[in-house]
Amino acid sequence: MSIRKKKGSALGFWAGELLSIFGKSPTKPNTTDLQRIEFKTSTQRLGLRFTEKIRQVFRLKWLKKF
Repeated sequence: MSIRKKKGSALGFWAGELLSIFGKSPTKPNTTDLQRIEFKTSTQRLGLRFTEKIRQVFRLKWLKKF
């Protein structure tokens, strides 16, 4: 191993150690972050309209959830 590689790897090691000590830890998500991530279902945005026939099919599944 050349001297440059040894110097670079030692420098990288110490830089990693310093960052692990003084680096910022990731913050916990707050309510606004969770709201932004949440997938809001909108059938009209998908171009699908719920007819009565479709509602009757899914109604039992929706009632089972609640």
